[in-house]
Amino acid sequence: MGHEQNQGAALLQMLPLLWLLPHSWAVPEGFPIAEVFTLKPLEFGKPNTLVCFVSNLFPPMLTVNWQHHSVPVEGFGPTFVSAVDGLSFQAFSYLNFTPEPSDIFSCIVTHEIDRYTAIAYWVPRNALPSDLLENVLCGVAFGLGVLGIIVGIVLIIYFRKPCSD
Repeated sequence: MGHEQNQGAALLQMLPLLWLLPHSWAVPEGFPIAEVFTLKPLEFGKPNTLVCFVSNLFPPMLTVNWQHHSVPVEGFGPTFVSAVDGLSFQAFSYLNFTPEPSDIFSCIVTHEIDRYTAIAYWVPRNALPSDLLENVLCGVAFGLGVLGIIVGIVLIIYFRKPCSD
């Protein structure tokens, strides 16, 4: 196991030199692109996870930081990097949070090689309606159903006529 770790460490040290090779592989052109989205549908007050997705990445050496209202956030998870096609990579960073209507989060991605920084912002949009509205509508529908049954019984009793031959 120690030998495999040494090989892995040596490969990671050589990774920045890959850009010196002739560009016969599909290497991403341009700069890293960052996007931020929630892992689950947005509901205020319920725990969720923000995902910072970084694409168009080569070599895969980057730093990801999170901010909430321009204040650095601590306690976010590690950044996961995976290969896509050729020498292209993508990365994911995750931040657990409980959304509020006034939230503004930013994911700041710095590419270690050229010091390019990409910033993606997240603000709450299209939140699911709260359970309160759902419960009120259910209560109103139930009340109307009970009222309909009562009115029906009263009308049946009122208009009931004795059977005559």
